[in-house]
Amino acid sequence: MDEKTNALTQNFSTGKLFRYVLPTILAVLFASLYTIVDGIFVSNFGGTTAFAAINQVSPIFMIIAAVGFMFGTGGSALVGKVLGEGDTKRANGLFSFFAYVLIGIGVVSSIVLTFALEPLLDLLGVTETMMPFCVAYSRIIIPAIALFMLQFYFQSFLATAKKPGLGLLFTVLAGVTNVVGDAVLVGVLSNGDPIKAIQGAAISTVAGLFVGGVIPLIYFFCKNRSLLRLGKPETDGKSLAKACGNGSSEFFTNISGSVINIVYNSLFLYMIGDMGVAAYGTVGYVNSIFTAVASGFVLGVSPLISYNYGAGNKDNLKNLYTKSITIVFVFSAVATVLIEALATPLASAFSHGDEQLMQITVDGLSIFTLSFLFKGIPTFGSGLFTALNNGKVSGIISIVRTLVFNLATVIIVPIIFFYVFGSSYEAAFYGVWYSVVFSELLATFMTFRFLKKYKDKYQYA
Repeated sequence: MDEKTNALTQNFSTGKLFRYVLPTILAVLFASLYTIVDGIFVSNFGGTTAFAAINQVSPIFMIIAAVGFMFGTGGSALVGKVLGEGDTKRANGLFSFFAYVLIGIGVVSSIVLTFALEPLLDLLGVTETMMPFCVAYSRIIIPAIALFMLQFYFQSFLATAKKPGLGLLFTVLAGVTNVVGDAVLVGVLSNGDPIKAIQGAAISTVAGLFVGGVIPLIYFFCKNRSLLRLGKPETDGKSLAKACGNGSSEFFTNISGSVINIVYNSLFLYMIGDMGVAAYGTVGYVNSIFTAVASGFVLGVSPLISYNYGAGNKDNLKNLYTKSITIVFVFSAVATVLIEALATPLASAFSHGDEQLMQITVDGLSIFTLSFLFKGIPTFGSGLFTALNNGKVSGIISIVRTLVFNLATVIIVPIIFFYVFGSSYEAAFYGVWYSVVFSELLATFMTFRFLKKYKDKYQYA
């Protein structure tokens, strides 16, 4: 066994496994900070309406970027399995083929969205006051959609290529670029003009995406010391379909999450206007931090699972499963306690001195954070089955969790609160926040059922 693959087959202790996946966790976390940093600067230098506009339009781009996440997670699971089987040439050919197809999809998406943007915003119910801000932000982001996709794609494959530390470096550089851009373009040059502030945030995001998407592309095109390199593609439609099937759960998770965000934005917009959207935006940013850490862990451990599954190392597979479950449980508990304790300072970072907005945000965040106790297991369960190349089960967990449970609870729970705790908007408002907690609890029960059902087939427990 050569030095490059040795790290993928070692028997990990809990601490060693955490250290191995930490660079990938940090890489995904830094990538998620793009919109958070934009939100902090825009909310403080552009105002509540501009901040709400970013939260209204961001789900559109996250839906499109989800294609990159699908190619990355599903493709890396397949390529990792092929590497485990010892076929390095085929692994590189598939890696290259998936990347080229993804670039093509990104270019086409930019062209389509250029013409469809304003009708789409009308369809989403964007108000007249927010429309100029949504358009100003989107027109700058649209040409960079391919870079958005590539950044997600390479985050997954840098872990598979046994270069998670390099993935972290690229993402940190991208994050620094974005932060510096926001500080200059939004904090200094916008001069309090909300449109200039939101345009500056968009330009900063694109600059960060260029660093996070193009530099890894150049790295993989050049001769390197990783397990993978871009070159001649192995055109294989069946493998492409398999990769998309493997990553369908992550794809639907991102799409469904964006759809749910649109639903929540619409509910809060109806209940209390732009301020409700702004409050939910802050809670969504905190949620994205938790999700980034959980997803980063799954992305980091998935290549290990895929490789050992492909190589038939059942003992290592059991060890990875046990250690992963332990880490997920501990992280979920710690994150819940930590965010509950920090609810007020987190809310103040986005409220720009508005006491009413801050109180609404603190109330919502204190309730929403309880869902973190249950979010980790479904995230890991879905990622586990993706790594095992079982896209069907992974997809079921993601779709039922994000669409069925989320949509059902966001309708049912507020109605129950409305009639049980008082027939008022306030009762329904709290019911919307609590709906997420009940949704994730149901998803956790479902995931454990699947983990129990398939443990003998894959021998991970």
